[in-house]
Amino acid sequence: MTSTLVLLACNGDAPTRTLEAPLGPTPLVDVDPAPDAIEVSVVAAPGRWAFLPGKPADVWAYRDGNVDGDEGRVPGPMLLGKVGDHVTVHFRNDLPEPTTLHWHGIKVPAMHDGSNVSQMAVEPGKSFTYEFTLTEAGTFWFHPHLRADEQIERGLYAPIVVRGEDEFPVDTDRVLVLDDVKVESSGQLSPTITSLDLMVGRQGNVLLVNGERLPRLEAPAGGRERWRLLNSANGAYFNVSLPGHPLRVVGWDGGVLPEPYGVDNLLIAPGERYELLVELGGAEGDTIELQTQHYDRGHALPDLGPRPLATFALTAPPASPAPRSPEPRGDVEPLPVTPDTPRRSFTLSEEEPAGPADEPRFFINDEAYPDVTRLVVGTGELEVWEIVNDAEMDHPFHLHGTFFQVLDQPHLGWKDTVNVPQKSTVRIAVDFDNPGLWMYHCHILEHAERGMMGVLQVGKAP
Repeated sequence: MTSTLVLLACNGDAPTRTLEAPLGPTPLVDVDPAPDAIEVSVVAAPGRWAFLPGKPADVWAYRDGNVDGDEGRVPGPMLLGKVGDHVTVHFRNDLPEPTTLHWHGIKVPAMHDGSNVSQMAVEPGKSFTYEFTLTEAGTFWFHPHLRADEQIERGLYAPIVVRGEDEFPVDTDRVLVLDDVKVESSGQLSPTITSLDLMVGRQGNVLLVNGERLPRLEAPAGGRERWRLLNSANGAYFNVSLPGHPLRVVGWDGGVLPEPYGVDNLLIAPGERYELLVELGGAEGDTIELQTQHYDRGHALPDLGPRPLATFALTAPPASPAPRSPEPRGDVEPLPVTPDTPRRSFTLSEEEPAGPADEPRFFINDEAYPDVTRLVVGTGELEVWEIVNDAEMDHPFHLHGTFFQVLDQPHLGWKDTVNVPQKSTVRIAVDFDNPGLWMYHCHILEHAERGMMGVLQVGKAP
């Protein structure tokens, strides 16, 4: 079963909180003893992290400000909580440039969203306190929203796990943060940004799972596991597979699905999260390789064939196996879309550089951020958004502040990021229940930073 983590206050007092922690990045230490409150400290600072064995690189990383001597890590420490918890995050910026924290997928008050339009940047040496209440169970993450292509690539990202009443028994609960980085032979992050990097998103030559290259992970033979997969890469798509083992999708960005479904390969675009129920089978001593398969996302990217991500080494079967209860079922009702529901259309387009000194540009409805028209909707209004991808490559579309449902496809669930394949259209239904200023954008970070981003006002102007 999942291990029980006891979080201790940094002053050595009695334990302040007990939660089941998934395997993966170490959770932030909560120093608030109240059962429905979380108080943590996050520091963004330069650090060192080895993407290649024995070759530490200079990175920017999050560390736990409540742990004396804690060092930054990639990914950063995990925020762990449950539905109903009131969260206080004391954030300090020890970087040489401004930054923010954006709570990707968490429904926070707009002024705590950390986006380009919702708060002032946190300057070097300064602090900001974020406050919000966890309202949905699922797998989320936090990262900067200023110069995100550079800051996330340097290592500033970390997962969030929120537990709810729809938890289900498994032998192991894992967080698997997927990333790729461009690393030189010295082990340092490459400063070179090519025109291809700008056009399709930064292309890494080292694949990472929880900050490690080709990690070897132990798993009980015959175990039933819950995998929480997060794609934190700038532009890489992960098309994951576990050869010989079908994958059962039980959750999306916004939590557990009402009807799980099976796949052989699972495509995860930048910013997306998926939860899987995996039956490992096998015997002690066996190994199982997690892979990513080629996916044609446009602009004639080469087919590198199957690439290994991690190896699972099977250990003895669990002494007390988790009950093989029925598959989990989330409570999701379809939004009440009718022919009279208001519609909006968004066209995603790109402009290749005119010369060697130019950069590509990316647009939504022929506008490039920050020179965009603010959209205005009323609080509580329901709309259908038609996302038209007119470009020669896929674009993952991310909406801040709320979830949406993807129409015209067979599965029902909540998303905040959806891949829009090249030369295709995706329709989403959105209930705007969270007032404030929000952003929507492509989650290929080089695209968002070069124009493919818009501003949405829900309710009255702040």
